Amino acid sequence: MRIHWFFVLMLSIVSCTSAASDIASSVSGVANRFDDGGNFELGLSVYGINQVDVRQTDAGTAQLSLLVSGMYQYKGLFIEMIHQSQDGVNLGINLWSSEDWSLELLLANLQGSWSRPDIDPRTLDEAGRNAYLLSEDSLYIGAGFRATRYWGDNYVFQYRLVSDYYDDQGIQSSARLGKSWLVRNWNFHLLGSIGYSSATLNRYLFGVSKEEATERFPEYRPSSSFNYGVELGVAYPLSESLVFRAMYRLNLLSSEVTDSPFNQAGYTSYFNASISYVF
Repeated sequence: MRIHWFFVLMLSIVSCTSAASDIASSVSGVANRFDDGGNFELGLSVYGINQVDVRQTDAGTAQLSLLVSGMYQYKGLFIEMIHQSQDGVNLGINLWSSEDWSLELLLANLQGSWSRPDIDPRTLDEAGRNAYLLSEDSLYIGAGFRATRYWGDNYVFQYRLVSDYYDDQGIQSSARLGKSWLVRNWNFHLLGSIGYSSATLNRYLFGVSKEEATERFPEYRPSSSFNYGVELGVAYPLSESLVFRAMYRLNLLSSEVTDSPFNQAGYTSYFNASISYVF
């Protein structure tokens, strides 16, 4: 298995300081970045997302899903699967940290992606190429680094850059600034972001080659792009172990994405509300 070496490498490296944290956990009040150990949550989540791509099957009406979230770190090694994160699952190691800064090596960043069958599209007829282009769910597996700057307990800035080494899907990066604040027992957060996708990644996700093109999906070759987003969320403790969370996220898409024959909207909107048990 190609990802087996992630775990071998992680177990062979030891760091002296632990300071890992996905920005989603920092701004929502669940991060404890200097302590070994972790936190885990199980619960139920209701979410809704607009249809941005013809290949989406989970868009439209609100849907119920199981919530599994958590993070664990030990002597600099960490694994994160944070509910409401935009960055998927992370495996990594802390390289350096201080009271205000943290720098991590991301050994594996796993996110959702698209794949196409291993078939020469030139052997297919029009209907066959349309079915071929509708693709299947896949994974983006990349490595890179993440740098985080903290200001007290209320502000956090994070920059990350990863490059896919599993299927050569290209580079993506993001810069995000978040603020959290308390109103009685309600923990609010506001998050602004800028995301970058390389031309290679955009062509993998949204492009159509000359050999693949059909009347429905004409040839398309996008360049690199930026997208811009904002997120507002809140968390409220219902008891010592139960937490309610809700958030709304809006991302504006580049013309490199919206001009794709797969595209159906100029933005992505995402709403999520959940109740989880923390242990």
